[in-house]
Amino acid sequence: MRYIGYLIISTIIFIFQSTLCQYIAIAGIKPNFMLIFVVSIAFLQGESEGLITGIVMGLLQDCYFSQFIGVNLFLYAILGYSIGCLADNFNKDNIVAPVLLTLLATLLYDLGFYMLNIVLKGYTNLNSYVILNILPELIYNIIFSFIVYYLVYSLNNSSFGRIGQKHRF
Repeated sequence: MRYIGYLIISTIIFIFQSTLCQYIAIAGIKPNFMLIFVVSIAFLQGESEGLITGIVMGLLQDCYFSQFIGVNLFLYAILGYSIGCLADNFNKDNIVAPVLLTLLATLLYDLGFYMLNIVLKGYTNLNSYVILNILPELIYNIIFSFIVYYLVYSLNNSSFGRIGQKHRF
């Protein structure tokens, strides 16, 4: 049941990322809901499911949004696995931990793309990239990570019969 819920949420996130996000973009920068979803799953379920979710969401993003197949797949898979490994050190009921891990994942993801831009395009202005790309996406992802994590957390707990239990959000 939980996996069907994850499939539904990931489909909604993919549709939202590919259509409606354009309307909330500021200067072409929009939140990365797919990355937030990968972090949320990895945080709650561990490295195996984080890796699998990262591969699936990364491949989807590569196929539909990217010029190169494999870049998002690689970055999401690494981040999903890494966040899953770190997750054992945190309380799953505390909303601050996944938000901070989303911040870390966004930084690493965008720095990965920055390094790719250096290799492919010779782009070397880090200050400009941080101000124009990383900071706006970071702010967006932090804001929306509360919502995405709450949805995934609620689904995760409802499948174990915890519906109606008060959460510390």
